Amino acid sequence: MRILVVGVGNPILSDDGVGIHVARILRDRHLKGVEVEELPASGLELLDMVLGYERVIIVDAIQTKSVEAGTLHRLKEEDFERTIHGSSPHGINIATALALGRKLVPEKMPKEVLFFAVEADDVVNVSENLTPKVADALPEILKAIEQELR
Repeated sequence: MRILVVGVGNPILSDDGVGIHVARILRDRHLKGVEVEELPASGLELLDMVLGYERVIIVDAIQTKSVEAGTLHRLKEEDFERTIHGSSPHGINIATALALGRKLVPEKMPKEVLFFAVEADDVVNVSENLTPKVADALPEILKAIEQELR
């Protein structure tokens, strides 16, 4: 089974880079049978990346403001159905890109896409560092993802 973990985010916007931080740590752990990529963008670039994999885990920041920063949300593709919209390719979000792929090349799309969304505190200030609560949550985030990969 081909498995991909994609860390999404902007590595210089504090917690928005949590997916990139996670991807770098996982890559250094050399998990057997798992490929790890970083994506400092989203949308159509992600679609190209996931084609041909059977299982994909996407790690990204989220701001629901309903839980404490560092909280991990485990979401499925259908949890984002309300966010799918028509737009130009310059503004396409991850959910829309996946829906487009399922219509255009369903045979090449992953059977399963999971999202590990980390509740972010700061996604606007320029910093290569995560906020303390998100940084402190990294061990538990990594543990949850590694358990999912087993």
